[in-house]
Amino acid sequence: MIARVIALLALAAACHTSRRSSLEPYIETVRPDSVMLAPGAVVEVVVRGRGFVPGTPGRNTIQLGEATITGVPASADGREIRVVIPDRVALGGDAAPLPLEAGRYSLRVRTSAGTSNAVAVRVDR
Repeated sequence: MIARVIALLALAAACHTSRRSSLEPYIETVRPDSVMLAPGAVVEVVVRGRGFVPGTPGRNTIQLGEATITGVPASADGREIRVVIPDRVALGGDAAPLPLEAGRYSLRVRTSAGTSNAVAVRVDR
C-alpha cells in the first residue's frame, strides 16, 4: 500500500512539473488565422490568450516563423495583443528586409516569463 501511494505521489509530481507555468504566455486564438498580404501592405491580427505583459510601450515579442517583432503592447488585462504583420521582415544582421513569403508560420509570444505555445498563421500573397 505504501509503495502504491509513493508511486502515485511521484506520478503527480511528474505531471505537475510538465505543466506550463501560469506566468508563461499562452495563446488561445489568433484571428484571423489566415491573411491576404498584398505587396506594400500590412495586416493586423488579434492574439488572445493569457500571460502577455500589459501596457504601452510593449514588452512582448512576437515570433512569426523566423521573423521577430519586438515592443508589442498588450491590453491592460494581459489577454489581448494586436500585432501588425508587415509585408517585409528583417531576419537580423545587416541584411535588407525580405518580403514575407506565402505559407504557414508558427506564431509565438515571448515575455520575460517565457515563450508561449505556437499557433499557425497562414499568409497568402
